[in-house]
Amino acid sequence: MLLREKEELSQQVKRLIKAEGKLYDYQQELDVQLKEYKELYELNRRLSGTFDVENIFRETVTYVVQHLEYERAVFLRRSEASQSYLACALDGYYDPAEIGLVTELELAHDTPCLSPLSAGAEYLICTADSQSEEMVELRARLLLNEYFIYPLGSHSYPHALLVAGNSAENAVFHRRVSESRGSLLSMGNLAGLVSSLIANKILLEKRERAREEAKRAEEKYRQLNEVLEQRVREAVDELRQKDKIMILQGRQAVMGEMLSNIAHQWRQPLNMVALLVQDLQMTSKMQGLSEAFIDSTVKRTLEVISQMSKTIDDFRYFFRPDKEKVEFPVAEIIEKTLSLLQGSFNLHGIRTEVAQTGHPVINGYPTEFVQVLLNILINARDALTASHTLHPLVSIKLLSEGGKTVVSISDNAGGVPEEIRDKIFEPYFTTKGPEQGTGIGLFMCKTIIEKNMQGVLTVRNVGDGAEFRIEV
Repeated sequence: MLLREKEELSQQVKRLIKAEGKLYDYQQELDVQLKEYKELYELNRRLSGTFDVENIFRETVTYVVQHLEYERAVFLRRSEASQSYLACALDGYYDPAEIGLVTELELAHDTPCLSPLSAGAEYLICTADSQSEEMVELRARLLLNEYFIYPLGSHSYPHALLVAGNSAENAVFHRRVSESRGSLLSMGNLAGLVSSLIANKILLEKRERAREEAKRAEEKYRQLNEVLEQRVREAVDELRQKDKIMILQGRQAVMGEMLSNIAHQWRQPLNMVALLVQDLQMTSKMQGLSEAFIDSTVKRTLEVISQMSKTIDDFRYFFRPDKEKVEFPVAEIIEKTLSLLQGSFNLHGIRTEVAQTGHPVINGYPTEFVQVLLNILINARDALTASHTLHPLVSIKLLSEGGKTVVSISDNAGGVPEEIRDKIFEPYFTTKGPEQGTGIGLFMCKTIIEKNMQGVLTVRNVGDGAEFRIEV
């Protein structure tokens, strides 16, 4: 019985010794893993502070050689241009000739041995006794007899490949490539860490590129906007200059009309002055000149001359350029305009009526407003003359409506034909023929009212004639 107990005790001791050995092995493995985790932590700390992906590649291959103790490590980076992987970093024990070969290494994306990675494999392994034809063929190109290949980034088309392994001659002096738990854990942890770092750096690079592209695009659009603004300013200035030229042309076109009106308006006063002079001469010969008669004659002569001078002042007012907007009473402008056309209207037997409500004013350009009224009134006169109206009449209404000053000018010449009503404000459109009309009068009226004075000019047929309505 003692012998049996002794034997059982011996077996227990053996089991304890064996368990202690396993415990020691586990402790050793844990120590190795703890050491690797610390080294990975330090690697992560160093690489997290860099924005250089190439530096991540260099640090990683150095880590594989120095800490994981493989003989050689190579990084292959994806090239979008060639659809292949190109060597971008390497470390380990190479002779000079081998370094040149590895540096020029290029693996096509569709290389058969890489196809498992596209299908989602976590890694590829070629051990010293591997018989796979594709993997064996890759040995010569990688200059490795045994190796791991880990994809970094997207599995369908990894951003980079990490290769670690040993040559046949030196494998015994380094950590062997195998699918042992420790080897896969070490390489898997490193690949996971570096893959996430690269993904983050690539994302940052893309964001930075996008930011730079956005800045360049913004700068480009800003420059384009400045060019467009400059072109718009130049175009607007050119249009304004053209408008000014056309306004001047319109004013000059009316000048002949005004000179004719002045001739009509001066004919009667000049006749009156001639009669007064003749009366003065005849009275002097027949009965002598009394002081009272001389005073009366001089007074009447000065009144006639004053009226003629007023006509000249009105004419000069019409051709005086406006430099700035001013507030002016519309009734006075209407009165001045009618005085310029009085002789012409009287010659054609045209009667005028003015109905005024209140004392409306306009903030704008007085002489340009006179030009608008002159063009509309001359058109009314020509229409009345052409239509042979029995009792020609021009009616002008002045009032305030909805916070705006309204001037309406109507005649009884039959109205504007429907087929041309939408065209009469177009430039160079005229119904008078080239000898009598330029076609810019009403166009310039609309330009002055709507562009220069921010108002509205419209036309419609009312009663037995046309009505032009100005709202400013």
